[in-house]
Amino acid sequence: MTAVENSRRLIDQTLAGVRPERTPIFDLLCNRAVIEHFAGRSLDGPDDQETVYRAAGRALDGSRWLPVPKPRGATWTDWMGNLHAHDGWTSWLKRHVLSSEEEWLAWLERTADEFAQLAPPTAKETAAARKKQRALNERLGGTCFIHCCVSTSVEFTLFGCHCGLARFSYLWHDHRELLLRWFDAVQRRELRDIALNADPAVSPFAMLFSDVAYKGNLMFGRQMLAEMGFFDNIARLCNAMHGRGLKVVFHSDGYIMDIIADLVAAGVDGLNPIEKAAGLDVYEIRCRWPDLVIVGGLDVTHLLRSGTPADVRAETRRLIDEVGADGRLLIGSTTELEENVPLANYLAFYDEVMAG
Repeated sequence: MTAVENSRRLIDQTLAGVRPERTPIFDLLCNRAVIEHFAGRSLDGPDDQETVYRAAGRALDGSRWLPVPKPRGATWTDWMGNLHAHDGWTSWLKRHVLSSEEEWLAWLERTADEFAQLAPPTAKETAAARKKQRALNERLGGTCFIHCCVSTSVEFTLFGCHCGLARFSYLWHDHRELLLRWFDAVQRRELRDIALNADPAVSPFAMLFSDVAYKGNLMFGRQMLAEMGFFDNIARLCNAMHGRGLKVVFHSDGYIMDIIADLVAAGVDGLNPIEKAAGLDVYEIRCRWPDLVIVGGLDVTHLLRSGTPADVRAETRRLIDEVGADGRLLIGSTTELEENVPLANYLAFYDEVMAG
């Protein structure tokens, strides 16, 4: 089995708007059969992390997350103290440390102050981060890992703190000034992460996360997003990442068509994952925004799960020839390569990409 070769060069070319000799692959491997095939060994061994790294190094040109499946019932505690449970690739919140409105308000006040007082990373911290990044890159054998991944303030509140949409909505309605101050403090935290982790020498681009959409609709109206400072927040984060030499790929699942123009105006250089099942049309997006970098684009909800290998080949070829005609395409699934994708379908996709 041949490892993915020249990944960084291929990605750099496609980011620059040059069609490389073959389109680079970007994905999240959450599929046991695919991992074991490319790693050449079982996942249930003494070093499953190394098995995942070996598979990624052979199957992918880029990724932002390399998870290892956990046994059902395994638990972990996040930075807030919330308890989570695992089952395979999935985890969920079991117990939140905050329950009442009073607890949330006190925590937001205190943590906003803490974030606002964060000092810039020291030279020692930055050097340690670079060393860790280079070590992971070496273990992946050429596959490019995206080390600079930050969140909008809305994303961090909803999902980084597990606030939830209902609690978030009440906070916005009843305690708007506090939430806006919290958003500003989170932005300072993310700007610090950019200063610590953004380096084009170790990572070819950055990713900015904000899941703000459902199937067919935005989670919040465009006007409400503007009132929350959502687009200004994106512009500030993009400016910081651009200042460090990185292009910025914006990630949101769901139907974001109504705000793509706003995202581009704020400085976003690319989109991920372009979820077809939510109503997005990657070909329409390419026509309307020809300079956007597309990361993803291959439907995992229906095509990769239920299509034939011939169907997968045909759509892969169309994406390469139409969406990637002038580069700016890192092809992969429209969310992640899930467990229910047949190995035969992934191999058909991989083989078609390798054909150039």
